[in-house]
This record gives sequence, C-alpha cells and structure tokens, in this order.
Amino acid sequence: MEEAISTVFDRREVFSKLRAHDRMRHGTAYAWLEGFLAGRSRGDLRLLDLGCNDARDMARVLAAGDVASYMGADTDTDCLAAARKNLAGSPAAVELVAADGREVLAGLREAVDVIWMGLLLHHFPQGEKAKLFAMAKNALRPGGVLLSHDPMPDEGESAEAYLGRYNREIENGWAELAPEERRVLVDHFRRHGRHDPVDVVEGLAREAGFSQVVRKRLDPAGFYALLRFAA
Repeated sequence: MEEAISTVFDRREVFSKLRAHDRMRHGTAYAWLEGFLAGRSRGDLRLLDLGCNDARDMARVLAAGDVASYMGADTDTDCLAAARKNLAGSPAAVELVAADGREVLAGLREAVDVIWMGLLLHHFPQGEKAKLFAMAKNALRPGGVLLSHDPMPDEGESAEAYLGRYNREIENGWAELAPEERRVLVDHFRRHGRHDPVDVVEGLAREAGFSQVVRKRLDPAGFYALLRFAA
C-alpha cells in the first residue's frame, strides 16, 4: 500500500490537477506574497524559500521585480531542475540549493529579509518546528519576517479531527480526481504530516523570539493558514 501511495501521489498530473483547482491554496498564497512584497524593496531585498519545489508560483512573484536576491532550497533535485527552468530570466539573482532547510539556515552567509515556507511546517514534529523557528529568527535581518503557508488545524482541534474533516472534503468535493486518486490522497494525508493546531504553532514562534504574529485563513473551510511572524 505504501508503494501505491507514493506512486500515485507523486505523479505530476495529480499534483497539477490540485494546483489547477487551487486545492492547496498555492494561487491564493502566492498572490498574497506578491502583494506583500510590493513596494517593500529598497533595492536589496533578500528572499529565502525553504522547500521551493519547482518554483512555478514563485516565478510570478519574482517577475514583479521587488526581490533583488532569491535562494530556493529543496531536497528533490528533479524539482530544482524544474525550478531552474521556471526561474530563467527572473530579474532577481537566483541561487538554488539541494539541501534540507535546516542545513541552509545553519550555513547562511548573509541574513535575509523574508523567509518563505510553503507547505513545509507540517512535515516536522513539534520539537523540530521549534528548532526551525529559532534558526529562522537568527537568519533574519532586523525587521525581517517569516511567512508560512501550511495546512493547519484550528485552535484546540486535534490532528485526527482536522484530518477527518479534510479527508471528507477530498472524498466528497475534489471531483477532478479519479476515485482511486482520492482514496490514495486520503491515506497519504493520514500517514504523513505532523499537524499541530495553529495556536500551538504560533506559540512556538513566540517562544523562538518572534514578537508579532498575524494569521490569515486562505480558504472558507479553514484548512490552510498563512502566518506572518515578525522578528
């Protein structure tokens, strides 16, 4: 069964279907990011993207010209190869690194203004999230921000309740997927991910030294959150 989950979920056409219908709120999140960065640049804005995947959505953000220097990190070399193609011609100076985000944060040569974590945090257990927040805080310039787009339970909602709610949505509402694809995705989300409630995640960020936290829900059902943490 595990092999079947990997085989189906990793198919590019399945992920493309989800993106086309904005199921994981990529379009919503990156449109927000583009607006957030607009006008913030003094000509030297540095953006670090942890878990950049193929950077397809980030390409539009960089095309706006507000980012001077961009570093994208991912452990998947196939995704990075696609990212190089998608970011070709970007007005920003682009660096792509095949590495875990924690390795990148530990080895940064220069602090950055913005750290973007797109669909990253739920891969880490709570203790590792805390370490990631602390490392991110140390990697930011004064006045810098950490931004996270992630699936996240409501305050006080258990991971089990959240996944049950999310899985019902997949099974009953994601008509673009074949029944087997929906079943496999449901099983995938049950087996993978460390879904801490949004208030717990915000508390970890405050403990790491982030002074301000702003929360925005990206979908009416409340599955995805966009969090802004000010250093």
